[in-house]
Amino acid sequence: MKIVFFGSSEYSLLILKCLQKIQGFDVSAVVTKPDKATGRDKQITPNPVSRFCADNHLPLLQPEAFDDQFSDTFRSLKPDLGLCVAYGPPYFSQELIDIPKYKIVNIHPSPLPKYRGATPGPWQIINNETKSAVTFFQIDILPDHGPVITQIPFTISPDETSSSFYQKAFNLAADSLETVLTSYIQNPQSLLPQDHSKKSYFPKLSKESAKIDWSWNINKIEHFIRALDPWPIAWTEVTNSKNQILKMKIFSSTFDFRLSTLRLGTVQIEGKKPIPWAEVKDYYRIIK
Repeated sequence: MKIVFFGSSEYSLLILKCLQKIQGFDVSAVVTKPDKATGRDKQITPNPVSRFCADNHLPLLQPEAFDDQFSDTFRSLKPDLGLCVAYGPPYFSQELIDIPKYKIVNIHPSPLPKYRGATPGPWQIINNETKSAVTFFQIDILPDHGPVITQIPFTISPDETSSSFYQKAFNLAADSLETVLTSYIQNPQSLLPQDHSKKSYFPKLSKESAKIDWSWNINKIEHFIRALDPWPIAWTEVTNSKNQILKMKIFSSTFDFRLSTLRLGTVQIEGKKPIPWAEVKDYYRIIK
């Protein structure tokens, strides 16, 4: 079974490593995003998948776009199946989808059609969801829109962060990968169309949208802080004794249900190192 794998993140790599161990499956090529300049010094840095392929001599493709040249290369690989995990745009054309005999399968960490989009984990935490699922589905030309192969449920813990959510979801996907793909290949028509009337989509998070809205109830703010760990990190503005307005990142907090109060944990004031809020709260005032 020739498989072309699409992915760029550390969670993609988790699935790729598992895929390599399945007997009878051959990863004939890996497609990932081009290496980009990052950090202050703008050094070209490979993503986790790119680095792994280089270290393990896996055939690697890094197209800027899914253009005619990429289509020809993809077709020349004669794949039986495409597997996509946390790849993102560009999206697949019908021409690309139809090249593999068993189309292209995606793994998405939400109970589709709910929480379509690029950041399903944080939004489920922000919205105080207690149950989720990892969805295997067959890709079509619209994002997160194709028919479902299977959904594997899991719970969202009260102390869940974005990092722990994704680790939980993709570990579950990895554990089920061989069973799900084998069953799908044996019966590729056994698909369940999504109920698009129940779809939900939330925008991609950014550093700008990570600013805390203090008009929210305290419980939601606590969820928001957890959801944005480890990126982009929730923040607010504070003033110091000189009435300077500074940005303050908030890495952690706890919500006291008995007193309905929010206690901030580790913070980082602009230009300073991370420190417990309790140690500096007398010197700064949060702008609400």
